[in-house]
Amino acid sequence: MTENPYAARFRILWPLGLVWFGIVIWMGLPLDIEGVPGGILAHQAAGSGHAIDLIQRAWSEAGLYERARYAMYGDILFITVYGLGSWYGGLHYMQDAAPKIRRMGGLLVAAAAVFMLTDYTETFSQIIQLTQQRGSDTLALIAATVRPVKVAAWLVTFFGVIATFVVRRISARTA
Repeated sequence: MTENPYAARFRILWPLGLVWFGIVIWMGLPLDIEGVPGGILAHQAAGSGHAIDLIQRAWSEAGLYERARYAMYGDILFITVYGLGSWYGGLHYMQDAAPKIRRMGGLLVAAAAVFMLTDYTETFSQIIQLTQQRGSDTLALIAATVRPVKVAAWLVTFFGVIATFVVRRISARTA
């Protein structure tokens, strides 16, 4: 039996995406300062240009502006690697003989697409404001609006990959 063409990409990109997720979290830790409790998460949820200005000013005064920029650029890499890993994981599972695994794979593909679309939207909205060194009500609202959808899609991809793996293993043992 030949392995489907998506398996190798999934097995490389998804775990690598999780490692990169840890790196991005580490990169953002210093941004959680007294004036910005929550760090990057506060920037994502700000919702207004004024709130973004306050956050970015606090980072600038603390000498963390470049750190914020690198953390957000790192997030773009994370979104790409993890999102594609989840996408290929879904495509991999869609090739399975078991209908349940194929359906779970389809859910993973859809969740990965939603995750990448919403997280890119959120992060590019943040990067634009950071690069322009001023908040935008429109961009801040966009980032804050897509954030809960992004989080939900990420949770579906993360737990969905694990659940599909477990269901597939259990099904293989009972067959």
